[in-house]
Amino acid sequence: MSSSFPCRKYRILKIVSVPAAGGGSVAENTQADSRADSRDKILQACERTIARSGLRSFRMQDVAREAGVSIGLLSYHFGDRDGLLQAALDHVNARSSDRAGRTPHAHTPAQRLSALLCSEFGDDAQVRAGSIVWNELRAVSVFEPTSAAALTRSTAEWQSAVETLIGEAILACTPQDHEPEQNTGPAATALLLTALVEGLSGRWLTGQITADEAQHAVRFALHGLGLSESDAPGVPSGA
Repeated sequence: MSSSFPCRKYRILKIVSVPAAGGGSVAENTQADSRADSRDKILQACERTIARSGLRSFRMQDVAREAGVSIGLLSYHFGDRDGLLQAALDHVNARSSDRAGRTPHAHTPAQRLSALLCSEFGDDAQVRAGSIVWNELRAVSVFEPTSAAALTRSTAEWQSAVETLIGEAILACTPQDHEPEQNTGPAATALLLTALVEGLSGRWLTGQITADEAQHAVRFALHGLGLSESDAPGVPSGA
């Protein structure tokens, strides 16, 4: 006697990745966002750690604890201590540019230049932490060639951005029937202004001047160099 069994048909479903609007799958974009978020979280923790204790006692374990992540995740994103510090400097640069870009009424090259330089000072804790990172790296770079290389690269990028804005501001402020003055080129002026900001930041961090006084000094220098569209500011009192 033969027995018959019901024949069951199975459908094999193929799971495909759904493309996201910006290219790539939703899953891939989500993973990329997650990696970027964790990286930013670590860099902010790095800045807070340095701002609190300096570089003398700096350890990657302290950053991992501050960020609430494993030490392995720091190695995944940055490799070693030097890689983390280089990324921290780049992060400070990027955040400064972002703050400058959000400054109200900074539309012309001269206004954007002023906003970029003045963004290095402020009452926000993150602004102060970023400035401390720069000053700490600058101090140890005298004795650590690796740190000096990282500082040199980040400083060059910052100075290049300032130089570009100076060149644009000179052209914008020069009447069309005149040639721009060549007494001091954009590169030399960028060196002068970035060095001024570095010096002012040391006085600001040590409480010798306020953030407002530092910003006032920057605007005063810009006016003296013919890179300001406003009337001459008064002499900064605390500088």
